[in-house]
Amino acid sequence: MPHATPLTYVPDCEQLGELTLPHDQQQKAMQRKMEILGRGGYVERQVICTTQIHAQIRHLTYVVSDYATIGMLRLQGSAVATLGSGTFLCCPERQQIFLQRRTATTELYPNKLAAFGGHYSPDHAEHGFGALLDTLINEVQEEAGIDLLNLVIDLNNDLPPIFLIIEPDTGGIQFTPLAFALTPEQADQVKGSDEGAVEIFDLVDDLDILLNQENWSQMGYSCFQTWRELGFPVQKSWNSSAP
Repeated sequence: MPHATPLTYVPDCEQLGELTLPHDQQQKAMQRKMEILGRGGYVERQVICTTQIHAQIRHLTYVVSDYATIGMLRLQGSAVATLGSGTFLCCPERQQIFLQRRTATTELYPNKLAAFGGHYSPDHAEHGFGALLDTLINEVQEEAGIDLLNLVIDLNNDLPPIFLIIEPDTGGIQFTPLAFALTPEQADQVKGSDEGAVEIFDLVDDLDILLNQENWSQMGYSCFQTWRELGFPVQKSWNSSAP
């Protein structure tokens, strides 16, 4: 299966229930949860996709789990299809891309470059666009300080090319419109968060850095390669004449 599956629709999502594990696995997950909480971390609810991904997909199903359980399963060698959303931000006039530099203490891909995004949680804010777009709005606002609702007229119909991108190392699945353009004024408002600082790269002068897989999280690199192969498109309403 390819790492990036192009989509013609934003799939809707349906919960099938909670993830159930054998008793011994439940105990291991609880132990991991207590360890995380004991060191001041947090254990949010996340979901695991149960649907086979294909280009015509309109409907995704998932079961609810949590960060500790998913991490425990991955430590045991399982690929877990967590479901999330992410995207790139760019400024066409300046030929810039904005990326997140993951913190040194993050569990996966510390200090690596990544897109803005994260996992869907049934406990996060809803905006009425469905699980995948609501997650995208929440994550970009949280990690970059940008409200996507201010960038486009119709978020449902004005998206850039959209993909479901799989991260082979973890099995994670990310809904990914590639990418959203900012005006220079909007670009000046991008800021980082406690999940990672924002770094700005020139799409021409810094291309060698961006093409080096060692600089990226696995998901981030797949997203960038897909975006580059498409010719760096942005949302359909973008009217800039800049290259």
